Amino acid sequence: MTTKTVSALIQSITARLNAVDIEDAGIDARLLLRSAFGWSAAEQLGFLLDPAPVDKLDQLEEMVARRESREPLQYITGRTEFFRRQFSVNKNVLIPRPETEQLVVQAMAFIRERKIENPRMADICTGSGAIGITLALEMPAAEVHATDISSGALTVAQQNADDLGAELDMYEGDLLEPLSGEFDVIVSNPPYILANAMPSLQAEVAREPSLALDGGNDGLDVIRPLFEGISARLKPTNSAAYIEIDPPIEDAVMALALETFPHAGISLLTDLAGLTRCVSIEHA
Repeated sequence: MTTKTVSALIQSITARLNAVDIEDAGIDARLLLRSAFGWSAAEQLGFLLDPAPVDKLDQLEEMVARRESREPLQYITGRTEFFRRQFSVNKNVLIPRPETEQLVVQAMAFIRERKIENPRMADICTGSGAIGITLALEMPAAEVHATDISSGALTVAQQNADDLGAELDMYEGDLLEPLSGEFDVIVSNPPYILANAMPSLQAEVAREPSLALDGGNDGLDVIRPLFEGISARLKPTNSAAYIEIDPPIEDAVMALALETFPHAGISLLTDLAGLTRCVSIEHA
């Protein structure tokens, strides 16, 4: 990569990313450059007509090559945004999506509507910790617990909690098994992709941990035991669970929820695109 102005460098990287059909190649080019050079957006704008810093070009080239191979941008920069906060991510965790913020919004709305003081909350399959950490920061009076079966994921989650100053308890183990006592609200973004859909995932998504994606032949391999655990740990009254799901399995999830929680109000919630994204389980 020869020395060019920052503007020319951005154009060159954009062309390379476009050549491998990366959506929003121009945005990715700018973000990669900022990450490699340690610049803010304002600094990048101010340096557009200046020569690129030679000592950072090798690092930038490595990052661009990784993106050309369709590695997710967030793994390359090591950062992503969730609920207006920056979270660290790596190949051990699923990259938090904007639509998953709905779980946080639903949980907080339920707590506030029911006027539950000092709520006890659990985030199952916490991954990067984005959901549980956000709940702990947004609701300081809450007692938040988080679990994950992956020790690598929990290392990332604990680092995020430390970086963001969140207080919550994290446990390594399968779903709700590490937990004791009852909870006011349980949230989870479990693996739910149909096994036969895994080979056709977007190239970037396919680079994320299959442990966090693959829901088995019917998408319910994890959701079944998750529902059983929730049934045992959710308070019988004035409580709720919100579970992220995928539209192709919504009917099966609805049937399973009605069977597992016969005395709860069950509903499917849609995201901003109008797609089913969450099953809501609420006890009066």
